[in-house]
Amino acid sequence: MINLNKNSNNLVVLTLTEKSSLLNPYYLFSFTSTTNYNNVVNFTAADTSIYKSRYNKFNIIETGTTFTNLTGGTININPNGMWDYTIYEQVSPTNLQISGTTSVVEVGKVIVNGEDINIPLVYR
Repeated sequence: MINLNKNSNNLVVLTLTEKSSLLNPYYLFSFTSTTNYNNVVNFTAADTSIYKSRYNKFNIIETGTTFTNLTGGTININPNGMWDYTIYEQVSPTNLQISGTTSVVEVGKVIVNGEDINIPLVYR
């Protein structure tokens, strides 16, 4: 399970290399809302682990605003709550299309904590 806090930098540590078939893979993250399956966020983030054979470390920045950098791990997840995730291995550090990946290396759940600041006060 991945736990993300809105409006903050989130350190995420996973074990993806053990399931990867590529020698030096990059990873495409795909988050899908459990309340609206048309709400999908695909992004990549740099693996900053110094021991990639043991663990993979990513800094995922949840901005809480419309600003994103999908090839740099800066995302906006709305609404908060439960999401599904699928992580794919790929040869490109910037590909955002699932069709450009090699295979699935991990699936699971994401919990997004915090307040959705993009929702007008009248609807809160």
